[in-house]
Amino acid sequence: MDVEELIAQAQKEHFENGDFLKAEKLYLKAAELGSGHAAHELGVLYISGGAGVQPDSGKSKYWLEKSLEFGYEKTVATDPEWYLKK
Repeated sequence: MDVEELIAQAQKEHFENGDFLKAEKLYLKAAELGSGHAAHELGVLYISGGAGVQPDSGKSKYWLEKSLEFGYEKTVATDPEWYLKK
């Protein structure tokens, strides 16, 4: 699975199936491959947590900062419709 497929599957698990633990693992795998989008999703997931995933402000901060390092947050902030161009 490539990064985009990992994120798509993670989002399906997260939002459609409510399997937060599986979503966390998929986001983590994509983030470790350098995905700013996945790092952002992990940061957001750790803010509120969910079934099997405890809220964790330290992890949230870490992954949101990684998202910035990977350039994701800057891209969204400067061009909110960047994802439409893919």
